[in-house]
Amino acid sequence: MKKLSLVAALILLVLAGVFFMNRPRHELTSIGFLFPDSMYDQTWGTEGYKGMLDIAQTYDTAFFYEQNINTEKDMKTAVKKMADRNVQLLVGQGAEFSDVFNEIAPQYPHIEFVIFNGESRAKNVTIIKIDAYSMGYFSGMAAARASETGHIGIIGSFPTQPEIRGFIDGARFTSKDISIHQQYVRTFSYDSRGPDMAEDMISKKKVDVLFPAGDGINADIMSYARDNDINVTGFISDQSNYGPQVLISTEVKIADAYLKVADLFTEGKLKGGTIRWGVKEELLGMGKLSNRLDAAFREKLTQDFKTYKETNRLPNGEFPPRKYDAYHQD
Repeated sequence: MKKLSLVAALILLVLAGVFFMNRPRHELTSIGFLFPDSMYDQTWGTEGYKGMLDIAQTYDTAFFYEQNINTEKDMKTAVKKMADRNVQLLVGQGAEFSDVFNEIAPQYPHIEFVIFNGESRAKNVTIIKIDAYSMGYFSGMAAARASETGHIGIIGSFPTQPEIRGFIDGARFTSKDISIHQQYVRTFSYDSRGPDMAEDMISKKKVDVLFPAGDGINADIMSYARDNDINVTGFISDQSNYGPQVLISTEVKIADAYLKVADLFTEGKLKGGTIRWGVKEELLGMGKLSNRLDAAFREKLTQDFKTYKETNRLPNGEFPPRKYDAYHQD
């Protein structure tokens, strides 16, 4: 009888240890989100909004958010509000928050600050960088393959965007003779010039495939492409819902990344510094491939993506260049 009691006690002790080792070290009760622009832009902001809702549902936590926080004064005021609400985890969706978060983070040691892109200079600031270069690379391959005129166009926010660098390299890998035309609005915020830029490229430069790589211009250009039957490559999310002219999409799963951040926090693993995520973490995708790409190329692209996921090598045999893993407004 004593032996059975001892065995039962040991089993309970082991089970308790397993539970203790696996239980969350931090209970997530309150989380805050700051968006530099609108949450309803159908790209970057919308994906962040989805992620916010996923966290709230998964962890049954209180959440607070503010949109159009894009000046230093607004950022500092918003952080103060979040601190007053006892937010434990505060996400700034964009490199715009980098300088302010790093400056004031030491004043709020009870908050873990998270920024998508940027840099960490404080122990409670974590930077998440997602390999957008590679997704741009595959989109560039598709654009160059589909072009009949040999002219493709990029309308973006800034020329330093990693996905734009990748798009250019992927297009030139597929076709050395491809002509790439570029225009930039110099803002991630909404800009109404997108359709006019697209029309100008099409009429004057013979462009027949567009890459609308900007949060504030994407939706207008995608609608323009749908209405005028112009081939495009999608941006941030799978935009195949716009129609068959969407050849491929640079799918960056921001919502899933948000949930991974929350998981790291509850596990006590959010320790500041830089975290790099990509295809191995299931945070990147190609989106649906259009039938306007020939079957042989669709099969090749699918295999190339699979190989990249397994080896981290792009179709050119090289690893993604680390120098293109950050966003800069220059």
